[in-house]
Amino acid sequence: MDARKTKSRAAIVAAFSELLREEDYGKITVGDIIVRAHVGRATFYGLFKSKDDLLSELVSDICTHALDDDGTPLDDPLVQVEHILNNLWDRRQGVRALVAGAGSRVFADCLRKTIMSRAAETIPTDPNGPAATMDRSFLLHHIASSFVGMVQWWAWHNFQADKAEVAKDYLSATKPLFN
Repeated sequence: MDARKTKSRAAIVAAFSELLREEDYGKITVGDIIVRAHVGRATFYGLFKSKDDLLSELVSDICTHALDDDGTPLDDPLVQVEHILNNLWDRRQGVRALVAGAGSRVFADCLRKTIMSRAAETIPTDPNGPAATMDRSFLLHHIASSFVGMVQWWAWHNFQADKAEVAKDYLSATKPLFN
């Protein structure tokens, strides 16, 4: 991507992130985003299909931080979960607004898809324990849905629970599937 597109993309993401802290997702329009980002409508649609597509990329970016520099998933599930929670914590105002507002379904769907993709990369195709007898698609969906539920619970409780404890609790609920 050329420098101009990179700069426009960064401006759009920053504008959208700011708007999420100020306004309910359902009330934010593409027009609001482009005005705040100082870009044209064609520039926006040249980079993103829709506001939902922009949200999906934002959620994916948050979760991407659970990867090593070379793009390989980290080996330790606790480190992966903590990395994602740290990134959600850094964006907690916007995340809280998404979880509580009109964008809650879109946010949950984007987060679930991203976590399913990450889980597919890290969970062995022939796992041990009860997971070995489960349909892989169901297993990945279950893990991702549990993750989404954990994030929602955390946001509903104003992110008061310690990130490390939330990560440990999540893994305590999912690891028995692999023993």
